Order: sequence, then structure tokens, then C-alpha cells
Amino acid sequence: MADLAKYLPLSQRPAGDESGANSNWGGHLAATLTATADLLAGLTAEQWEAPSLCAGWRVRDVAGHIVWRLGSSNRDLVRSLLRAWPGRSLRPSRAIDAVSRAAAEASPADLVARIRSIAADKAGGRGRHGIIELTEAVVHGYDIARPLGLGLAVAPTASGAVALRRSLIAPTGIKAVLHGRTLTATDADWSVGRGPALPGTAEEILLFLFDRGPLPASPHPAKPQ
Repeated sequence: MADLAKYLPLSQRPAGDESGANSNWGGHLAATLTATADLLAGLTAEQWEAPSLCAGWRVRDVAGHIVWRLGSSNRDLVRSLLRAWPGRSLRPSRAIDAVSRAAAEASPADLVARIRSIAADKAGGRGRHGIIELTEAVVHGYDIARPLGLGLAVAPTASGAVALRRSLIAPTGIKAVLHGRTLTATDADWSVGRGPALPGTAEEILLFLFDRGPLPASPHPAKPQ
């Protein structure tokens, strides 16, 4: 299996210098965003308005969130949230919902063009390009593709790194599963957890880890001849 832990802090690597732990994921981030833009460019008007895997969000809203979350500077992220969170009378999640929906009001063509521009920035090393940003791109890319029955190309190293980081900070219920089973990606060279292997695709495993899908089903035993 690929040694993805070397890219992340808080891993099981020997204690030592963590200065290089938060790797530059700009290349994988750019590739994932480009794949998402390519997928969005081929959607019909009805598909843009279809429900995503994010509860209450359309495909359009997820695209808007990607543009806002990955295309804004740190300062602009804070400013937009404060404007949408007057007096802090709303939950922060409501503010995120508001700014994402506002960004989603752009035309589909503009959203696609903006995501492509963000991808170019990440490829060029501009802006934030750490594991948190890669997680946003991968998970929200699946949020768009999965309910539409479309595939999203994500490099095994990228999906594995996102899975590993999530396994380290997952909610208690998911961590309990990972303490008893090893989720093994059948289409990528990585696994997370401990215990007997439970195979699934990288997408299936990530959707489970991020509360967007069920635990991959155990393989059915072969029928006796």
C-alpha cells in the first residue's frame, strides 16, 4: 500500500520534524478541480438544478461553494462570512450556506470558467493548496457527480490522502468502524483502519467517511459448485 502518511501531520510516522508534513497538493487540487469543471460543462440545465449529496444543496449550490471556498483569499473568506453572519445571530453553517448560494447565482458558464481559473491558480502555486483544500475539492466533486450517476476522476494519491486525514479526525461513530475494519480501496493503492479487510471503491469509502453513503457492503461469499 502507498505510504500516504508521510504527507500528513498527526500521522503514525515517527516523531520528528513536521515542517514538511503539510504537503503542497496544488497539482492534485488543480487536476480534481479541472475534472469537476469538465463534468459541470457537460450538464443540462435540469442537472444543474438537481439535488447534490449535500443536504438541501443543488448541484449549482455545490459549484458555488467550490468557487467561494477555494477561490477566495483568507481575508475574503472571513469578510464574506461576517457579512452573512450579522450580529452572529445565525449558526456559522447558515452563513456558509448563504455565501455559497450567493456565489451559485452566477451562470453555469461563469461557474465553470471560475473553477477552471481556480484550478490554474492552484497549479501555479497561487493561493491555498493544502490538504484541507484538496478535501474540499474531492468531497464536493463527489457531491456533484455521484447523484447524477457520473464518474469523477480523482488520483489515487489524492483520494488516499483525503481518506487518511479524515480517518484521523472523523466523528466517533466512524472511528469506531475504523478500529474494527480496514477499508481497502479496490481501485487505488491505499487503505484506512485496522482489522479484517472490507473492500470498496475509493469513492464508496470516502462517501462513507464523510457521512454521505453507507459502509461498503461485504463481498458475497462464492456459491458452492
